[in-house]
Amino acid sequence: MTTLLIGVLGFFFVYAVYIAALTARCAHAPEEYLDGGSSLPPWCFMFAGTGIVIAGIGLYDHFLLLALYGLQYNHVAMGVVLAALAGVLVHKRLLLAARISGHRTLGNLLSAYYGSVTLRVLTLVLVLLFAVPFAGQSLSRLGAIIASATGDTIERAEAIWACAFFLFLAGVIGGWRGTIYAIGAQAVVLVTLIVFVGVGGAAGLGWTALVYGDVPAPEGILSEAIPGVMQYSAGIGKEETIGGLWTTTAVFSQALAFIGIVLSPAFTLLGMTTRPPAHYAFKQVWLTAGLATGVLLLAAPFIGAGVALAHSGPLREATVSYTGVLTALVDVDAMLAVGFVLMLAAALQIVVAFFAQSGASLFVIELLGRDLLPDLSPDGRRLTARVTLGVIYLTIALLAAYAPLLAEIGGGLALSLSVQLLPALIGLCWVRWISRSAVLAGLIFGILLVLFTEPLGLLVFESLFVDLPWGRWPLTIHSAGWGLAFNIAACLLASIFTARDAERGTRDRLHDVFLREHRQDLGGPAARGAKWSLILVWAFFALGPGAILGNRFFSDPMFSELTPALLLPSLWVWQILFWLLGVFIAWWLAYKAGMSVLNRPIVFRLQLEPERPSFEQGAPRWLEQFVRRVAPRQTS
Repeated sequence: MTTLLIGVLGFFFVYAVYIAALTARCAHAPEEYLDGGSSLPPWCFMFAGTGIVIAGIGLYDHFLLLALYGLQYNHVAMGVVLAALAGVLVHKRLLLAARISGHRTLGNLLSAYYGSVTLRVLTLVLVLLFAVPFAGQSLSRLGAIIASATGDTIERAEAIWACAFFLFLAGVIGGWRGTIYAIGAQAVVLVTLIVFVGVGGAAGLGWTALVYGDVPAPEGILSEAIPGVMQYSAGIGKEETIGGLWTTTAVFSQALAFIGIVLSPAFTLLGMTTRPPAHYAFKQVWLTAGLATGVLLLAAPFIGAGVALAHSGPLREATVSYTGVLTALVDVDAMLAVGFVLMLAAALQIVVAFFAQSGASLFVIELLGRDLLPDLSPDGRRLTARVTLGVIYLTIALLAAYAPLLAEIGGGLALSLSVQLLPALIGLCWVRWISRSAVLAGLIFGILLVLFTEPLGLLVFESLFVDLPWGRWPLTIHSAGWGLAFNIAACLLASIFTARDAERGTRDRLHDVFLREHRQDLGGPAARGAKWSLILVWAFFALGPGAILGNRFFSDPMFSELTPALLLPSLWVWQILFWLLGVFIAWWLAYKAGMSVLNRPIVFRLQLEPERPSFEQGAPRWLEQFVRRVAPRQTS
């Protein structure tokens, strides 16, 4: 198995370097290294974007959690539909705003629209979180799975440095376009392998146990039922939950975290650098909401069941790993075992390559090329991007090999903090009365709540001050849910008093262009109300408190005395039903309402005038006010 695995991994690395060399030779200008000339073919966003969403949810941990919690955790996959709906809501408008105003990145666009350098600083912090600890977390797991698959013939640290080198080599040669091309191809391989392993390994590992409810589960865990709407738990590390962690509030708040993938600065860069028409609708409806969610809902439970069945004795979170699975798969079929490892490796490599490459491009475009070294030539910018990429990969490899705990703590913040950009993006795309002050107030509260419901904030505060009465995710609510709830509340409250602030004119000009040139056909008031009401009803029953009805709705319905003879657990049928309804809602919004379809060319150019266009011309207002208050006054 070791020889076969090394051969297949080596083939992929050679392929990635070959594609990178071809794209480098076909580049027309050095600037294309950073963003592909903002003319990536639409299939890049379709296939690479889908692979990034699947890999970004943490596929390595996904199967382990399925083995521990069963179908109650499988409900989390419905969050991919929510991520697709978030993409329908903002991606087309972001592309329009970028092409209309001439800004190439999310940070520059938000800074220009709201007149705030602080927002650009925040996006750069998010870029750093995704590019280093989040990617380092995936690289650490990539090294662990290769070491486990080869029986430590290749040690974990050796695997980490080898993978980091080859991924860096492909990225430093091909740049943004070459990396996206390789990720697009690998995304197709990833989806194929999930189906192959789920179906092929099912028979060998006893997949009928999943259908008939014979998969072993830890004591006290309801593997085929959601354990409640909410549990009044102090959080992970403080108090154990009864029946399992994944209540409806945990599922819904985890789904909100998945939105952070499509709202991240890196993912929006992929959308903005794809040439119109970007085929957003096809990707969001059929590939993300349809294919990606369907694969996770239908095939992933079989793999999770196989992971559970491969472990002898009682299941415990501290003991579940992939070592027993690989041993069991080798006994069934060596090719199947290699496919299982390659499936996990493909997902992890997608995360590392995408966020490292996007981090280098965004730092050069938004910081080095704009503020620190604005006079660089195009060749100089390309060289700077390559050096930055090397520094990023070196940092990632060091974290993954020698400080994996730091990568876990830092990477755990990335998605929850990324989703805090949602009110700012809603304001830019749809709601002109959301002001800069409201967005900043919401972000402050949202970030604080995320930090104090994640290990980083808890460890720092409790080491310096006193122990907090809660742990991670209190009340079984994910940190993304805590942060976004306070973020939206503060944003709406502040908007009441600042809707007519000094920057309202800039916001009005962009929204006037949207209305005049790219108006959405949402119908009359009744039709608009029906669309948004349908989304809320779907979310209530698919992810919210109504999802608990799926525990017994089909196996023991209250409206009939008959007991249906189902081949699947009731909760699984509920998940499949609302997945199909979610695809329909995404199709209705994306195609019928035109929210993801570009119906006319983008010809209007609008100069957004930020209050502080660069760091050289002025610091953020909050920093200036702080300095004026604490600095001694000088008298003549």
